[in-house]
Amino acid sequence: MRRTVVGLLLLVVVLCACNAPGGASTTSASGPSVAGSTVVAQVASFELVAARPNRLLVALIAVDNRWVSFGSVILSFTYLGDRTSSAPPGVTVPDATATFLPIPGTPDGTGRQPTLTNPSDGRGVYGVEAISFPRAGFWQLTARGALGDGTPIGSDAAFEVLTAGQIVGVGDPAPKSDNAVIGDAGVTPVSIDSRAADGQPIPDPELHRTSIADAIAAHRPALVVFATPVYCVSRFCGPVTDMVAQLAAAYADRADFIHVEIYRDFEANALNPAVTQWLQTPAGDIREPWMFLIGADGRIVASWDTMVTRAEIEPMLIALSPS
Repeated sequence: MRRTVVGLLLLVVVLCACNAPGGASTTSASGPSVAGSTVVAQVASFELVAARPNRLLVALIAVDNRWVSFGSVILSFTYLGDRTSSAPPGVTVPDATATFLPIPGTPDGTGRQPTLTNPSDGRGVYGVEAISFPRAGFWQLTARGALGDGTPIGSDAAFEVLTAGQIVGVGDPAPKSDNAVIGDAGVTPVSIDSRAADGQPIPDPELHRTSIADAIAAHRPALVVFATPVYCVSRFCGPVTDMVAQLAAAYADRADFIHVEIYRDFEANALNPAVTQWLQTPAGDIREPWMFLIGADGRIVASWDTMVTRAEIEPMLIALSPS
């Protein structure tokens, strides 16, 4: 069984047509030249499912490694058909406005128009919070907008919408995973956090003191991030994990905060057992980073793939009762 950790976004930079095996497979198509750079679109959502609200994420990246950041773009959709037939008439989704979601540490750019930025100055994706696709199969989106100087930007991307989700989702009972924590016998620090290599201490120890199983048993809400900060292809894992540590400092009285490292042994391609329980698809693929909020009743309250901002999570933590 394949155990592939799929990082979508940086593959776009080298204009590689990508498929995320076993999930919301995506391809990117080049758009118009913008200030000498071709912009490509990439659907960054790991899993899109028909007939339910989906959080749709799209990255817009130029060939010269600059990102389209800030502001918003308009997304239009076309149904292409499924694996057995072409698209029937009348399958439509209304246009949607996608708003820039900055990677933690990137300014949100409030009030700014879409801008071509170097990765150090602005990086993130454009997101639609809740969009429903009426049929499973292959879809195409067209992203269009304009830079601050009026230069048009746009690109197409094809993606797959599944009939059913392939991993645990909102409303499901959370797997009672006994993920490794600090002090467990026979567990190496690097298998708890990939940053704890070469004698380095485990960073953010507050994220590695409680297992998912213990939080559920104690009827404590838990925010759980599955990420490998060192080996993450998209380079979103480190900033997202750091953000969870910041939330832990602010809301420790309301929930447990847990980081699960993807690899037990990266060189051997051995995954931590909790990762397979939560993220592995029937085809054996793993996608990360992925974050889940577990309620006090042990059920999954919310799920965010690829990237999430503090502004999306914090209201849900504020709504929890302090203990």
